Amino acid sequence: MKSNFLVLDVGTTGVKGFVFDRKLKLLGKSYHRLNKRFPKKGWVEQSPQDLINKSVLALRGAVKKSKVSPTSLISLGITNQRETTILWDKRTAKPIYPAIVWEDTRTTARTKTLGRKYQSIVREKTGLPIDPYFSATKIAWILENVPRAKTLAEKNHILFGTVDTWVLWNLSREKNYLTDYTNASRTLIFNIKKLVWDQGLLDIFKIPKDILPGVRPSGSLFGHLKSNVIGVSLPIRAICGDQQASMYAAGTKPRTTKITYGTGTFMMQIIGSKFIQHKPFFTTLTATTSKPMYALEGKIDCCGNKVDELLKKKLSLVPILSILSKQVAAKITKLPYRPKELIVDGGLTQAPALPSIQSEAAGIPVIKQSIYDGTGLGIAKLLKSLN
Repeated sequence: MKSNFLVLDVGTTGVKGFVFDRKLKLLGKSYHRLNKRFPKKGWVEQSPQDLINKSVLALRGAVKKSKVSPTSLISLGITNQRETTILWDKRTAKPIYPAIVWEDTRTTARTKTLGRKYQSIVREKTGLPIDPYFSATKIAWILENVPRAKTLAEKNHILFGTVDTWVLWNLSREKNYLTDYTNASRTLIFNIKKLVWDQGLLDIFKIPKDILPGVRPSGSLFGHLKSNVIGVSLPIRAICGDQQASMYAAGTKPRTTKITYGTGTFMMQIIGSKFIQHKPFFTTLTATTSKPMYALEGKIDCCGNKVDELLKKKLSLVPILSILSKQVAAKITKLPYRPKELIVDGGLTQAPALPSIQSEAAGIPVIKQSIYDGTGLGIAKLLKSLN
Protein backbone atom coordinates (compact mmCIF):
# COMPACT_ATOMS: atom_id res chain seq x y z
CA MET A 1 0.00 0.00 0.00
CA LYS A 2 1.29 3.46 -0.88
CA SER A 3 1.37 5.47 2.34
CA ASN A 4 4.40 7.80 2.42
CA PHE A 5 5.62 11.05 0.89
CA LEU A 6 9.09 11.95 -0.36
CA VAL A 7 10.31 15.55 -0.03
CA LEU A 8 13.40 17.28 -1.44
CA ASP A 9 14.56 20.54 0.15
CA VAL A 10 17.35 22.25 -1.83
CA GLY A 11 18.52 24.94 0.56
CA THR A 12 21.39 27.40 0.53
CA THR A 13 23.78 25.61 2.89
CA GLY A 14 22.64 22.06 2.19
CA VAL A 15 20.17 19.67 0.57
CA LYS A 16 17.78 17.59 2.65
CA GLY A 17 15.65 14.61 1.76
CA PHE A 18 12.69 13.55 3.90
CA VAL A 19 10.19 10.71 4.07
CA PHE A 20 6.92 11.47 5.89
CA ASP A 21 3.96 9.18 6.53
CA ARG A 22 0.31 10.15 6.03
CA LYS A 23 0.16 11.57 9.56
CA LEU A 24 3.13 13.81 8.67
CA LYS A 25 5.42 11.93 11.01
CA LEU A 26 9.05 12.14 9.90
CA LEU A 27 10.34 8.64 9.09
CA GLY A 28 13.74 9.44 7.60
CA LYS A 29 15.98 12.42 6.84
CA SER A 30 19.21 12.82 4.90
CA TYR A 31 21.42 15.91 4.69
CA HIS A 32 24.24 16.84 2.31
CA ARG A 33 26.14 20.09 2.69
CA LEU A 34 26.51 22.55 -0.20
CA ASN A 35 29.48 24.80 -0.81
CA LYS A 36 29.37 28.47 -1.77
CA ARG A 37 32.04 30.43 -3.63
CA PHE A 38 32.84 34.11 -3.17
CA PRO A 39 34.93 35.12 -6.22
CA LYS A 40 34.61 38.85 -5.47
CA LYS A 41 33.24 40.99 -2.67
CA GLY A 42 29.45 40.69 -2.70
CA TRP A 43 29.46 37.78 -5.15
CA VAL A 44 27.97 34.46 -4.03
CA GLU A 45 27.91 31.44 -6.35
CA GLN A 46 27.19 27.72 -6.27
CA SER A 47 27.77 24.82 -8.63
CA PRO A 48 24.52 23.91 -10.43
CA GLN A 49 25.77 20.35 -10.92
CA ASP A 50 26.48 20.03 -7.20
CA LEU A 51 22.85 20.96 -6.53
CA ILE A 52 21.75 18.00 -8.68
CA ASN A 53 24.31 15.54 -7.30
CA LYS A 54 23.43 16.37 -3.69
CA SER A 55 19.71 16.21 -4.48
CA VAL A 56 20.04 12.65 -5.73
CA LEU A 57 22.10 11.68 -2.68
CA ALA A 58 19.58 13.30 -0.32
CA LEU A 59 16.61 11.50 -1.87
CA ARG A 60 18.36 8.13 -1.80
CA GLY A 61 19.56 8.72 1.75
CA ALA A 62 16.10 9.67 3.04
CA VAL A 63 14.52 6.53 1.61
CA LYS A 64 17.30 4.38 3.06
CA LYS A 65 17.08 5.94 6.53
CA SER A 66 13.28 5.71 6.59
CA LYS A 67 13.51 1.93 6.02
CA VAL A 68 10.40 2.07 3.85
CA SER A 69 10.16 0.51 0.43
CA PRO A 70 10.34 2.97 -2.49
CA THR A 71 7.14 1.33 -3.74
CA SER A 72 5.34 2.69 -0.63
CA LEU A 73 5.95 6.29 -1.75
CA ILE A 74 2.94 8.16 -3.11
CA SER A 75 4.58 11.25 -4.58
CA LEU A 76 7.51 13.67 -4.46
CA GLY A 77 7.48 17.36 -3.61
CA ILE A 78 10.29 19.90 -4.01
CA THR A 79 11.09 23.03 -2.04
CA ASN A 80 14.07 25.28 -2.62
CA GLN A 81 16.11 28.38 -1.95
CA ARG A 82 14.41 31.10 -3.96
CA GLU A 83 15.70 33.79 -6.38
CA THR A 84 18.98 31.91 -7.06
CA THR A 85 19.53 32.10 -10.81
CA ILE A 86 20.77 29.45 -13.26
CA LEU A 87 21.05 29.71 -17.07
CA TRP A 88 21.95 26.67 -19.14
CA ASP A 89 22.32 25.51 -22.74
CA LYS A 90 19.36 23.25 -23.38
CA ARG A 91 21.24 21.33 -26.10
CA THR A 92 24.09 20.26 -23.82
CA ALA A 93 22.34 20.52 -20.43
CA LYS A 94 25.38 22.44 -19.18
CA PRO A 95 25.11 25.71 -17.22
CA ILE A 96 26.70 28.67 -18.97
CA TYR A 97 27.66 30.21 -15.61
CA PRO A 98 27.58 29.17 -11.92
CA ALA A 99 24.34 29.66 -10.00
CA ILE A 100 24.14 33.24 -8.73
CA VAL A 101 22.78 32.86 -5.19
CA TRP A 102 20.03 35.05 -3.71
CA GLU A 103 22.57 36.61 -1.31
CA ASP A 104 24.66 37.94 -4.22
CA THR A 105 24.79 41.76 -4.51
CA ARG A 106 26.85 42.28 -7.69
CA THR A 107 23.94 44.08 -9.40
CA THR A 108 23.43 46.71 -6.67
CA ALA A 109 24.42 49.65 -8.90
CA ARG A 110 22.13 48.41 -11.69
CA THR A 111 19.15 48.06 -9.36
CA LYS A 112 19.65 51.56 -7.96
CA THR A 113 19.64 53.02 -11.48
CA LEU A 114 16.54 51.09 -12.50
CA GLY A 115 14.82 51.85 -9.21
CA ARG A 116 14.93 55.60 -9.76
CA LYS A 117 12.77 55.21 -12.87
CA TYR A 118 10.76 52.02 -12.47
CA GLN A 119 10.36 51.33 -8.74
CA SER A 120 6.64 52.04 -8.46
CA ILE A 121 5.75 50.19 -11.69
CA VAL A 122 7.66 47.08 -10.66
CA ARG A 123 6.33 47.07 -7.10
CA GLU A 124 2.73 47.44 -8.28
CA LYS A 125 3.04 44.37 -10.51
CA THR A 126 5.32 42.15 -8.41
CA GLY A 127 4.89 43.29 -4.81
CA LEU A 128 8.69 43.60 -4.64
CA PRO A 129 11.25 46.42 -4.77
CA ILE A 130 13.94 46.47 -7.44
CA ASP A 131 16.75 44.82 -5.52
CA PRO A 132 19.75 42.56 -6.30
CA TYR A 133 18.16 39.97 -3.98
CA PHE A 134 15.70 38.95 -6.73
CA SER A 135 16.37 37.11 -10.00
CA ALA A 136 15.83 39.70 -12.74
CA THR A 137 19.12 41.60 -12.60
CA LYS A 138 21.01 38.35 -12.04
CA ILE A 139 19.60 37.00 -15.33
CA ALA A 140 20.44 40.24 -17.11
CA TRP A 141 23.98 40.21 -15.69
CA ILE A 142 24.65 36.72 -17.07
CA LEU A 143 23.21 37.63 -20.48
CA GLU A 144 25.37 40.74 -20.64
CA ASN A 145 28.63 39.46 -19.14
CA VAL A 146 29.01 35.82 -20.12
CA PRO A 147 30.57 35.29 -23.56
CA ARG A 148 28.14 33.83 -26.11
CA ALA A 149 25.18 34.22 -23.72
CA LYS A 150 23.31 36.76 -25.88
CA THR A 151 24.00 34.78 -29.04
CA LEU A 152 22.75 31.57 -27.44
CA ALA A 153 19.64 33.39 -26.21
CA GLU A 154 18.93 34.84 -29.65
CA LYS A 155 19.15 31.33 -31.12
CA ASN A 156 16.74 30.05 -28.45
CA HIS A 157 19.37 27.74 -26.93
CA ILE A 158 19.28 29.11 -23.37
CA LEU A 159 16.92 28.30 -20.53
CA PHE A 160 16.56 30.20 -17.25
CA GLY A 161 15.48 28.62 -14.03
CA THR A 162 15.39 29.16 -10.33
CA VAL A 163 16.67 26.13 -8.41
CA ASP A 164 13.35 24.26 -8.58
CA THR A 165 13.25 24.52 -12.38
CA TRP A 166 16.85 23.35 -12.74
CA VAL A 167 16.22 20.36 -10.47
CA LEU A 168 12.97 19.46 -12.22
CA TRP A 169 14.56 19.68 -15.66
CA ASN A 170 17.37 17.36 -14.56
CA LEU A 171 15.42 14.87 -12.44
CA SER A 172 12.09 14.53 -14.25
CA ARG A 173 11.99 11.82 -16.88
CA GLU A 174 10.10 14.22 -19.18
CA LYS A 175 12.73 16.97 -18.73
CA ASN A 176 9.85 19.28 -17.90
CA TYR A 177 10.60 22.98 -18.00
CA LEU A 178 8.35 24.45 -15.33
CA THR A 179 8.24 26.47 -12.11
CA ASP A 180 5.47 27.34 -9.65
CA TYR A 181 3.78 30.60 -8.70
CA THR A 182 5.80 31.08 -5.49
CA ASN A 183 9.19 30.84 -7.18
CA ALA A 184 8.10 32.90 -10.17
CA SER A 185 6.84 35.58 -7.78
CA ARG A 186 10.41 36.18 -6.58
CA THR A 187 11.95 37.01 -9.95
CA LEU A 188 10.73 40.63 -10.48
CA ILE A 189 9.42 39.68 -13.94
CA PHE A 190 6.25 37.78 -12.95
CA ASN A 191 3.02 39.73 -12.56
CA ILE A 192 1.52 38.32 -9.37
CA LYS A 193 -1.91 39.81 -10.11
CA LYS A 194 -2.27 38.40 -13.63
CA LEU A 195 -0.08 35.31 -12.93
CA VAL A 196 1.97 35.73 -16.11
CA TRP A 197 5.47 36.67 -17.19
CA ASP A 198 4.99 40.37 -17.80
CA GLN A 199 6.30 41.83 -21.07
CA GLY A 200 6.60 45.31 -19.60
CA LEU A 201 8.81 43.98 -16.79
CA LEU A 202 10.86 41.91 -19.23
CA ASP A 203 11.49 45.05 -21.28
CA ILE A 204 12.68 46.94 -18.18
CA PHE A 205 15.23 44.26 -17.32
CA LYS A 206 16.04 43.36 -20.96
CA ILE A 207 15.17 39.68 -20.62
CA PRO A 208 13.80 37.65 -23.57
CA LYS A 209 10.51 35.89 -22.84
CA ASP A 210 11.41 32.66 -24.62
CA ILE A 211 14.04 31.71 -22.01
CA LEU A 212 11.38 31.45 -19.27
CA PRO A 213 9.63 28.30 -17.95
CA GLY A 214 5.93 27.53 -17.78
CA VAL A 215 4.26 28.40 -14.47
CA ARG A 216 1.74 26.37 -12.44
CA PRO A 217 0.18 26.48 -8.95
CA SER A 218 2.39 24.90 -6.27
CA GLY A 219 0.12 21.89 -5.96
CA SER A 220 0.18 20.58 -9.56
CA LEU A 221 1.53 17.63 -11.52
CA PHE A 222 5.01 18.76 -12.60
CA GLY A 223 6.17 15.47 -14.10
CA HIS A 224 7.66 12.21 -12.85
CA LEU A 225 10.92 11.48 -11.05
CA LYS A 226 13.40 9.45 -13.09
CA SER A 227 13.29 5.84 -11.91
CA ASN A 228 17.08 5.62 -11.59
CA VAL A 229 17.10 8.10 -8.67
CA ILE A 230 15.46 5.87 -6.02
CA GLY A 231 14.51 2.79 -8.05
CA VAL A 232 10.93 3.81 -8.88
CA SER A 233 9.31 6.69 -10.73
CA LEU A 234 7.10 9.01 -8.67
CA PRO A 235 4.70 11.76 -9.68
CA ILE A 236 6.14 15.18 -8.75
CA ARG A 237 3.03 16.77 -7.26
CA ALA A 238 4.34 19.89 -5.53
CA ILE A 239 6.95 22.63 -6.01
CA CYS A 240 7.20 25.62 -3.69
CA GLY A 241 9.75 28.20 -2.57
CA ASP A 242 11.16 27.48 0.88
CA GLN A 243 9.54 30.31 2.86
CA GLN A 244 6.14 29.70 1.30
CA ALA A 245 6.48 25.97 2.05
CA SER A 246 7.13 26.77 5.70
CA MET A 247 4.14 29.15 5.61
CA TYR A 248 1.95 26.31 4.31
CA ALA A 249 3.08 24.17 7.24
CA ALA A 250 1.98 26.93 9.63
CA GLY A 251 -1.43 27.36 8.00
CA THR A 252 -3.33 28.92 5.14
CA LYS A 253 -5.92 31.09 6.89
CA PRO A 254 -5.63 34.90 6.65
CA ARG A 255 -3.60 36.46 9.48
CA THR A 256 -1.67 33.24 10.16
CA THR A 257 1.88 34.38 10.95
CA LYS A 258 5.11 32.38 10.98
CA ILE A 259 8.76 33.10 11.66
CA THR A 260 11.60 30.99 10.23
CA TYR A 261 14.96 31.27 11.95
CA GLY A 262 17.38 29.83 9.38
CA THR A 263 20.15 31.13 7.10
CA GLY A 264 18.08 34.29 7.27
CA THR A 265 15.21 35.14 9.63
CA PHE A 266 11.97 35.44 7.67
CA MET A 267 8.52 36.60 8.73
CA MET A 268 5.37 35.91 6.74
CA GLN A 269 1.68 36.69 7.28
CA ILE A 270 -1.19 35.43 5.11
CA ILE A 271 -3.27 38.33 3.78
CA GLY A 272 -5.88 36.59 1.64
CA SER A 273 -7.02 36.49 -1.97
CA LYS A 274 -6.52 40.21 -2.67
CA PHE A 275 -3.19 41.86 -3.50
CA ILE A 276 -2.15 44.63 -1.12
CA GLN A 277 1.07 46.53 -0.51
CA HIS A 278 2.16 47.26 3.03
CA LYS A 279 5.62 48.68 3.60
CA PRO A 280 8.18 47.66 4.75
CA PHE A 281 7.05 44.18 3.67
CA PHE A 282 7.17 42.44 0.31
CA THR A 283 3.94 41.06 -1.15
CA THR A 284 4.30 37.52 -2.43
CA LEU A 285 2.29 34.49 -3.56
CA THR A 286 1.81 31.52 -1.25
CA ALA A 287 1.38 27.81 -1.96
CA THR A 288 -2.03 26.87 -3.35
CA THR A 289 -3.53 24.24 -5.63
CA SER A 290 -5.56 26.68 -7.71
CA LYS A 291 -6.48 30.32 -7.01
CA PRO A 292 -3.74 32.68 -5.79
CA MET A 293 -3.30 33.60 -2.15
CA TYR A 294 -1.15 36.54 -1.04
CA ALA A 295 1.11 37.08 1.94
CA LEU A 296 3.40 39.76 3.31
CA GLU A 297 7.02 38.81 3.89
CA GLY A 298 9.85 40.51 5.74
CA LYS A 299 13.48 39.60 6.37
CA ILE A 300 15.36 40.41 9.55
CA ASP A 301 19.07 40.85 8.83
CA CYS A 302 20.60 39.83 12.10
CA CYS A 303 22.99 37.51 13.73
CA GLY A 304 23.52 34.67 11.23
CA ASN A 305 27.32 34.78 11.27
CA LYS A 306 27.42 35.40 15.03
CA VAL A 307 25.24 32.35 15.65
CA ASP A 308 27.62 30.18 13.63
CA GLU A 309 30.60 31.49 15.64
CA LEU A 310 28.89 30.80 18.97
CA LEU A 311 27.89 27.29 17.90
CA LYS A 312 31.47 26.50 16.87
CA LYS A 313 32.77 27.76 20.22
CA LYS A 314 29.93 26.01 22.11
CA LEU A 315 28.94 29.26 23.80
CA SER A 316 25.45 30.29 24.96
CA LEU A 317 23.09 31.55 22.27
CA VAL A 318 20.83 33.38 24.73
CA PRO A 319 22.35 36.89 24.29
CA ILE A 320 22.10 36.66 20.49
CA LEU A 321 18.59 35.16 20.67
CA SER A 322 17.52 38.10 22.82
CA ILE A 323 18.79 40.61 20.26
CA LEU A 324 17.18 38.71 17.38
CA SER A 325 13.86 38.29 19.21
CA LYS A 326 13.66 42.03 19.91
CA GLN A 327 14.24 42.78 16.21
CA VAL A 328 11.55 40.26 15.25
CA ALA A 329 9.18 41.81 17.80
CA ALA A 330 9.78 45.28 16.35
CA LYS A 331 8.99 43.98 12.86
CA ILE A 332 5.78 42.35 14.08
CA THR A 333 4.44 45.76 15.16
CA LYS A 334 4.59 46.86 11.51
CA LEU A 335 2.35 44.04 10.24
CA PRO A 336 -1.20 45.07 9.28
CA TYR A 337 -2.68 42.50 11.69
CA ARG A 338 -1.34 41.72 15.15
CA PRO A 339 -0.96 37.93 15.33
CA LYS A 340 -2.79 35.93 18.00
CA GLU A 341 0.14 33.52 17.96
CA LEU A 342 3.47 33.05 16.21
CA ILE A 343 4.34 29.71 14.63
CA VAL A 344 8.10 29.24 14.49
CA ASP A 345 10.48 26.88 12.71
CA GLY A 346 14.03 26.77 11.36
CA GLY A 347 17.36 25.54 12.71
CA LEU A 348 17.57 28.07 15.56
CA THR A 349 14.35 26.71 17.11
CA GLN A 350 16.48 23.79 18.27
CA ALA A 351 17.67 26.19 20.97
CA PRO A 352 15.25 25.41 23.85
CA ALA A 353 15.19 29.03 25.04
CA LEU A 354 14.09 30.62 21.76
CA PRO A 355 10.28 30.21 21.98
CA SER A 356 10.07 31.72 25.48
CA ILE A 357 12.51 34.54 24.64
CA GLN A 358 10.53 35.40 21.48
CA SER A 359 7.18 35.19 23.27
CA GLU A 360 8.36 37.54 26.00
CA ALA A 361 9.86 40.02 23.50
CA ALA A 362 6.72 40.14 21.34
CA GLY A 363 4.06 39.65 24.01
CA ILE A 364 2.51 36.94 21.84
CA PRO A 365 2.26 33.16 22.41
CA VAL A 366 4.80 31.16 20.37
CA ILE A 367 4.15 27.69 18.98
CA LYS A 368 7.10 25.64 17.77
CA GLN A 369 6.57 23.32 14.81
CA SER A 370 6.75 19.56 15.44
CA ILE A 371 10.06 19.51 13.54
CA TYR A 372 12.33 22.47 12.89
CA ASP A 373 12.37 21.71 9.14
CA GLY A 374 9.18 23.64 8.44
CA THR A 375 9.96 23.76 4.71
CA GLY A 376 9.95 19.98 4.38
CA LEU A 377 6.90 19.67 6.62
CA GLY A 378 4.99 22.18 4.48
CA ILE A 379 5.64 20.25 1.28
CA ALA A 380 4.57 17.00 2.95
CA LYS A 381 1.38 18.72 4.09
CA LEU A 382 0.75 20.00 0.55
CA LEU A 383 1.32 16.51 -0.90
CA LYS A 384 -1.09 15.06 1.65
CA SER A 385 -3.78 17.57 0.63
CA LEU A 386 -3.52 16.30 -2.95
CA ASN A 387 -3.96 12.62 -2.07
